[in-house]
Amino acid sequence: MALAPSTWWCSGSRPLPLLAQSTQKRSPSLLEVPTYQEAGIKELVLDQWVGVFVPAGTPPEIVTHLNIEINKALGEAAIRDGFLQSAQEPVGGSAGAFSQLVDGDFATYARLVKELNIKPD
Repeated sequence: MALAPSTWWCSGSRPLPLLAQSTQKRSPSLLEVPTYQEAGIKELVLDQWVGVFVPAGTPPEIVTHLNIEINKALGEAAIRDGFLQSAQEPVGGSAGAFSQLVDGDFATYARLVKELNIKPD
């Protein structure tokens, strides 16, 4: 799964019909496309995210300042619309919540790699 190419979405030309989207809820840009859960595949939920990381040891006041400014930017109509036009939903939030999301995803994928005995080729 990958984020949708923005040129494909913005052009209005979709060469292939979209059968479902992998997120928990429908994207605001793709309200006509059901989720996999709505299409009957209950176990398949793959939320995609993009975030900003800083080096370990970055002072907390810098992390807080960056977080505030990023959230402000995500609240601007032009930036928000740009994300939505490329089928991405700008969310924002706290650095702590993002850290929990990343940690949760790492734990989930580590478990799957172990359970499914996935090995690199």
